[in-house]
Amino acid sequence: MLNSISESRVKLNDKYKLYIEVPEKEYLVAYDRNINVENAKDLVYQYLNAHQDDAMVENVEVKYDKNNHSVNIEADLCYEGNYHTKTRYRPNYLRNERELEH
Repeated sequence: MLNSISESRVKLNDKYKLYIEVPEKEYLVAYDRNINVENAKDLVYQYLNAHQDDAMVENVEVKYDKNNHSVNIEADLCYEGNYHTKTRYRPNYLRNERELEH
């Protein structure tokens, strides 16, 4: 699922605004049809971890776009004064086939 995420970032004064779009089907299967902020945060952390990005995540919002068949997540990423964030375990439902082989 992490490979099918579309991402964009906008630089603000002291942080970045992260926008990610996840295909509806993949999000709903991975998170048992439960669209909420906690699952959105988990996905953002998993995505950042997969890209070795140690940003601190704040102000997560999630919106379900039924017409576009996607789940859209916005979050603020902070880097200044940041201590390295802990790596989180990536559950199997977020791994790709190559990762599952190892």
